[in-house]
Amino acid sequence: MDSGSCCNNIVLIGFMGSGKSSVGAALARSLSRVLLDCDTLIEQTESLRIAEIFAKEGEAGFRQKERALAEWLAHNVRNAVIATGGGLPIFYENIQNLGAVVYLKADFDTIHARLSREERAKRPLFADASNARALYEQRAQIYAARAHHIIDTDKMGDSGGIHDIASAIVARLESKGISQ
Repeated sequence: MDSGSCCNNIVLIGFMGSGKSSVGAALARSLSRVLLDCDTLIEQTESLRIAEIFAKEGEAGFRQKERALAEWLAHNVRNAVIATGGGLPIFYENIQNLGAVVYLKADFDTIHARLSREERAKRPLFADASNARALYEQRAQIYAARAHHIIDTDKMGDSGGIHDIASAIVARLESKGISQ
């Protein structure tokens, strides 16, 4: 598999609540890059929260917006850190065209414990924990298959975890000769 260094972007994938936005911010700061958070970009473009888009247009409508954003990013963005939504690598099979894809792997119980009730409420597909767990199980193998690199965030611990994860990503990419 290509290392995904075509455009020198670092693309973070993983399940909802796996830390893509938080780790992305730390990673972008440490590498002096811009962070592009896909969910935030869609919310800003649509002037609606993700939950409102789901309510108004359904998941299919949201996925169309997500795919269009991914295509735009693939053609127009270089040297950025891109934090995807949890479904983007599932529904956009060309995720590797965006750059070096890093899967932030965390088990479901870890993710559930990290997210407050308010955070879970913001995620339409996390409304029911048993359905969310089933979705997690379906997606985990796809994330692993589409990633160039896998970082097991469960092993990072809670104190300083975000910065530890960002450092692990930098070390992994450096070890593979991917320029920063």
